[in-house]
Amino acid sequence: MDKKYLLPLLFLFLFVYRSSAQRIVTELETNTDLSMDSRPDSASTKTKKVVPNDVRAWTVDEKYGNMTETHVDTLHHLFMNTDLPEGIEGHYNSLGNVGSPRMSRIFMERPIIPDFMFVMPFDMFYVDTEHFRFYNTKSPFMNIAYNWNGSKNTGSDHVKATFTNNVGKKFNFGAIFDYIYGRGYYDSMSTSFMNASAWASYIDDKYNFHFYYQHNFMKNAENGGITDESYITNPEGMARQFTSNDIPTYLTNTWNRQEHDLVFFNHHYNIGFYQDEDIDSVTTKEVFVPVSKIFHTFKLQNMMRNNRAYKETENYHSYTYLPGDSTQDRTKYLYVKNLLGISLCEGFNKWAVFGLNMYAGYEYSRFMLPDSTQYGGYYTNTTGQIGKQYFKENNILVGGQIIRTQGTAVHYNLDAEFVVAGEKIGQFDVKGRAEVNIPVLGDTAQVALNAYVKNLHPSFYFRHYHGKHAWWDKDFDKEFRQRVEGVIDIPHTKTTLTVGVENIKNFCYFQNTGIAMNTDSDDPVISNNVSPMQCSDNIQIISANLRQNFALGILHWDNDVTYQTCSHTDVLPLPKVSLYTNLYLRFKIAKVLKTEFGADMKYFTEYEAPDYSPVVGMFMNQNQLKKTKIGNYPLISVYANFDLKRTRFYIMYHHANQSDGRYFWAPGYPMNPSSIRFGLSWNFYD
Repeated sequence: MDKKYLLPLLFLFLFVYRSSAQRIVTELETNTDLSMDSRPDSASTKTKKVVPNDVRAWTVDEKYGNMTETHVDTLHHLFMNTDLPEGIEGHYNSLGNVGSPRMSRIFMERPIIPDFMFVMPFDMFYVDTEHFRFYNTKSPFMNIAYNWNGSKNTGSDHVKATFTNNVGKKFNFGAIFDYIYGRGYYDSMSTSFMNASAWASYIDDKYNFHFYYQHNFMKNAENGGITDESYITNPEGMARQFTSNDIPTYLTNTWNRQEHDLVFFNHHYNIGFYQDEDIDSVTTKEVFVPVSKIFHTFKLQNMMRNNRAYKETENYHSYTYLPGDSTQDRTKYLYVKNLLGISLCEGFNKWAVFGLNMYAGYEYSRFMLPDSTQYGGYYTNTTGQIGKQYFKENNILVGGQIIRTQGTAVHYNLDAEFVVAGEKIGQFDVKGRAEVNIPVLGDTAQVALNAYVKNLHPSFYFRHYHGKHAWWDKDFDKEFRQRVEGVIDIPHTKTTLTVGVENIKNFCYFQNTGIAMNTDSDDPVISNNVSPMQCSDNIQIISANLRQNFALGILHWDNDVTYQTCSHTDVLPLPKVSLYTNLYLRFKIAKVLKTEFGADMKYFTEYEAPDYSPVVGMFMNQNQLKKTKIGNYPLISVYANFDLKRTRFYIMYHHANQSDGRYFWAPGYPMNPSSIRFGLSWNFYD
């Protein structure tokens, strides 16, 4: 066996064996064919143990502690795409390697830039508070997943283990270990990420709490893109043949490293009464009816980022603000938030048709940046330490919510938050959702309306950044956003249509403002420089998304197509059309092995896609001096996807159509070449 397989397989075996060896033996014993054992007193004649495998999962609203049911990650449909950097349905532009920075081409999916903006491009790996899953299970549950692709020089390994267990019906605890190591198909683009998380929850009539802690270590190499796109677009014109990792890149020995510690705790105490509820005509049970609750939320984030370069590249950076032969731009972020609120609960009598939540909160932020003036110069103090500058922000906020989740016909949620004092005074975020369920053709169709109005203070690092090759301290106006979005979901026809309009005033974005380094050339080299920008004009985005699935016997055809148009494409470039289509056969082998065999395609029309800045690790608009378009290229993969009881696995030939040399995710960042991918997910109970 190739040595590159030994380490992941050994890790997988040891992890499974230590926690699950006995349960595997037990399962094999209890599933043995009874006719194989004729001994009358053998264990095979005893009653087979039935292990319940009911597992529930939910997410928790960061402010109010509202629980929203979500799926447990055990579905095998599209399992083969879960480890792709372009996303399950190909919505993202990325740098190519697993876990590498990415940005959705679908504007309506893009999040608001957070204060610690450096985590935003890593949403494939980084899990924010409101997407963290809590569990409840009737028996101990473990899932181990392993994804692999490529060779020992270019491939990747991704191992994730999730364990959860209940102590009684009310208390649950669990842990996650998630590790990605991607070598990268192109030089100097490796990723090495590790997440360790632990959580606990307690759900009772009168007292509930949700707690979790996570630690992330994230390190990714930066190569600045390939030096000449002709290596991809015109390989025949090169003097010799190149493999992907032989293609020269702008940067080497350059890294971005992040470390995060996050603590979240939400709890509430319910005040109410007990009443009898009919189970059937002769049986009743006593149930608790909450009338009001007092809730409290605490959140702490301690985060660090370090942009480090051991070797400077000539003509790549436009400006140098700090001396030295290497780069070490280190910044830290500390955030503490406390909310205290009270609720009037929904449904405690016939007049209480909605719930009402109100809260007040305080948030404290502290930022550390390099400073070139504290000691009169960057390295001029007696110990040779780097100067540091601290920024502190304090905000007081109030908010509330009107929510209806009970009943079958109408649900709604109106949520508002206002900053009434502090650095962000005047910021507000008002959003709402209403949905109506309508009986149609023996099923229930849903019509929903989403809307928001936001007046947002630009994030800290958009206003302040200090580093060797990027430096700014700027004041920007608040960004004003308005969105209205309608959704029609018809399960009977497997149709979902979403149409939305957004208007933005004072849009914040990053721009490559590099300069021409060799002006005497007909094809000048443009340096890489990132600057924060703001557009004072009103920008309008119109988006329509159609999800339409078809089925005829074992033949299935799933489609997801998005149309977008923007009034200012020079400020906010978007592809007109982004498409995902998946044609496959779904059947069973030997009546037990669920199988999907097919091919899928990701495609988007040509546009001036965002460039990427290794200095801040963010996507930015292309330089006005030299622009290029990418897109109009289908990325086709062929796969076989299987599900056998508690085991999911797949094999995929990714980018099967690699041929004509137009495959880029971003300027200078090609898609990965054709490769074999494999994945396995195994569930254990008891």
